[in-house]
Amino acid sequence: MSRQADDGATIHFEGRSLPAAAVIEALAPHVTDGRLERMRRVLDHRLGSVALGIEDLHHAHNGHACLRTAEALGLQDAVAVELRHDYPLDDPGAASDALPQGAPEPEDDGPHRKITMAAHRWISLHRVPTSDDLIRWARARDMLICGAGPRGDRTLAELPADRPIMVLFGNEKEGLRPQTMAACDVVYRIPMYGFCESFNVSVSVGMTLAAHTARVRARLAEQGGVRGDLDPARQQTLLAEWLLADHRAAPAIVRRKLGLG
Repeated sequence: MSRQADDGATIHFEGRSLPAAAVIEALAPHVTDGRLERMRRVLDHRLGSVALGIEDLHHAHNGHACLRTAEALGLQDAVAVELRHDYPLDDPGAASDALPQGAPEPEDDGPHRKITMAAHRWISLHRVPTSDDLIRWARARDMLICGAGPRGDRTLAELPADRPIMVLFGNEKEGLRPQTMAACDVVYRIPMYGFCESFNVSVSVGMTLAAHTARVRARLAEQGGVRGDLDPARQQTLLAEWLLADHRAAPAIVRRKLGLG
């Protein structure tokens, strides 16, 4: 990640729009060099060209496991539509749409912290009210929408690694809704060779993301050793948000150093 400030990067803070570089400058002295470097290194590897889509998951454990896997493999965006069930379920500490704007999260991350390993602090979880909104989110970013289904006409290995993509998963029992499946550009399957006809959804997410992100990163490496593909402005914004959420005193520091009344 470039260490140069990007003048176009902003962060929303207590009803204001602030330059991300100013927030970073205010807060960087209050974290260790190692902590700051770790954040920058993670951002260097972040992928914006691969997003995880989830439709109406039923079990909280699976939902949190999906978030943890997506974050660990370097995705920045997960999009969740909640039709009958909240996602993640019953966790007041789960992030909504992004990290907190203007205030750090509480130290108590809810009952599923051991499952997420605090992944929700670092990944942007976008909650949308309908499946149509989920599809529109991907379309607005020119993403190919690839739905997972046991009878898909393509295999996981055939998903394109040279364009932005959303991989979309449905309810554990029923899969994607027929209307959502029909809206997908591609329906793919993970080859199976046993008697079981499906994987657990969090396992399917892990297998898909591990295989596909490896292919994306191989392509990026061929293009001059690039490790991730988030644009510099978004990296700056995320770094400011992560620093702001890193400890409870951060909002007060920003107010004082930036002269906010």
